[in-house]
This record gives sequence, structure tokens and C-alpha cells, in this order.
Amino acid sequence: MSESAHVDTHRAQQSGDGSRGFTDTAREQTRAVTDQARSQARTTAHDLRGRVTDEADTQTHRTAGAVRQWADDMAGLARNAPADSPAQSLVAQAADQGHRAADYLDRHGFGGLVEDVQGFARRRPAAFLGGAALAGLAIGRLVKAGRAEADGHGSDGHGADETEQREV
Repeated sequence: MSESAHVDTHRAQQSGDGSRGFTDTAREQTRAVTDQARSQARTTAHDLRGRVTDEADTQTHRTAGAVRQWADDMAGLARNAPADSPAQSLVAQAADQGHRAADYLDRHGFGGLVEDVQGFARRRPAAFLGGAALAGLAIGRLVKAGRAEADGHGSDGHGADETEQREV
């Protein structure tokens, strides 16, 4: 082999070694960036989960306070009602149940509430799905009624402006 061919072969090997080194470095850097991105995503998800849980617990305790206030109001109504009234007994029972619900929310918080609902759904899936469907219908009706009220529509679905236009 001539000396120039040998030099060309040597240069080709060096060039190949250099590109292999570049490829290896690029792979290592890509792996490092990917690992860092995964780590940051995990940290962000953990932080977000913590914030959501904290906010849910805060709202649960706020709800417990509102339920307790409602139960106190009901208990006051029951105390002021005639003793022989059937309504007095029902209102007193509702107040007692309200106090129990508020105490439960304070003791268990949002996480306990979620665990209990999940447990009920596992034990009695048909009852859970039926209850969820009824709750969805009730919420839908409340939202629809709220929108109609906000838009100025009465129960007949017509607003005051439409009524005035029909009369003219």
C-alpha cells in the first residue's frame, strides 16, 4: 500500500472515530436531558397533586363549617317549634344528621371522603351508578334553572323582553 493510501485510510479511521464519539456524546446528552425532563415532570406532578389535595381539604373543611352552621340553624328552629309538632321532630333529626355530616367531614377530610365513595362504589356498583346518575340529573336541572334565572327567563322559558315584543 502506498504511503498516500495509508494516510487516507488513517484519516478515514480518525473521521469514523470522531463521528462515533460525536454520536456517543449526543446519545449521552439526550439521555441526560430526557432523565432531567422526567424528573422535573414527576416533581411537578407531585407538587400539583399536593396543592390540589391541600385545596380540596380546605374546601372540605369550609363545607363542613357551612353544614354545621346550617345544622345549628335547623336545631334553633326545632327548639322554637311546638313540642308536639311532627315538623319539630323532623327538623331536629335533620339538624342532628347535619352535625354528624359536618363532624365526619372534619375528621376524615377530602381523602377520607374519596376513599369511602370508592369503597361504596366497589361494594355496590349498581347503587353507586344509580346515585351518580340521579346526582347528575339533579345538578343538571339546578344549573339549567340557574341559567334561566340569570338570563331573566321565568319557568315558561320566556324572558321579559320576549313578552314585551309579543304584546306590541
